[in-house]
Amino acid sequence: MKVFASKEHLFPFYLILLFTNFQLSAVDILVKATTRDNYIRPIKSDGEFAEESYTFCKGKYYPYEYEKPEDIILFEEVAFALKKELTKKNYVNAEDPMGADCIFVVNWGQTNSRAEDDSYTKFSDDSDDSFDVLSVLDGYEAENKAKENAKIIGAVGLYEMHVYSLKRQQLEEASRHDRYFVNVVALSIDEIHKRPEGAKMPIPLWTQQLSLPAGRSKPEEAFGTLAKTAGLYSGENLVNAGFIREKEKRGIVRIGKLEFIE
Repeated sequence: MKVFASKEHLFPFYLILLFTNFQLSAVDILVKATTRDNYIRPIKSDGEFAEESYTFCKGKYYPYEYEKPEDIILFEEVAFALKKELTKKNYVNAEDPMGADCIFVVNWGQTNSRAEDDSYTKFSDDSDDSFDVLSVLDGYEAENKAKENAKIIGAVGLYEMHVYSLKRQQLEEASRHDRYFVNVVALSIDEIHKRPEGAKMPIPLWTQQLSLPAGRSKPEEAFGTLAKTAGLYSGENLVNAGFIREKEKRGIVRIGKLEFIE
């Protein structure tokens, strides 16, 4: 049997193929961005945001389970990539940290879908009992890990959504799988200095929680892409966490081992 295909029939096929390739090459980035109610950036006469100076503060690094020392993404590497992108929205890295308007606390790393502690394997049972202790512990640990990951990537809102909601299913999947992430918390330095002794830290001016699937790109590409996204959504307020498609991958500058010459 011969199959004939005209140009008219091939055109839709090429469109589907092109769309499929785009889906495979694009990256799903989960973005959660919030601002404080009274945070409003002044706008200059030319329509650009007025400059706000900042200094970086190293937060917490989350390594993945079997990370090798040479694979660690350094804070300086992430900060350098963020600095380049934040400049596009007139957030300027202060030469004198003491004179900066804001402090940007950066947490980064990878969420882990599996538990780091395997000590519960000592409960193994060789009997024929149909009740599998390990599977119950596995499920309990996985659920706790998913909830912990949801906090890290800004997906805790999923627990308030309808159980059959497509958005909830997407956020649950993101919470249960390994993801590279970068979180930025912007605090007013002036408010920090003026707070009463013993008082809590002031409410952040804005926050960002950005993540993308691990395994689809190299770490240096992943964090470069997240830095670019941070530049787009810094100081913005999104009603809910949402996914965006990013086709263009960015990289970060890897800092090698320092060598001192006598």
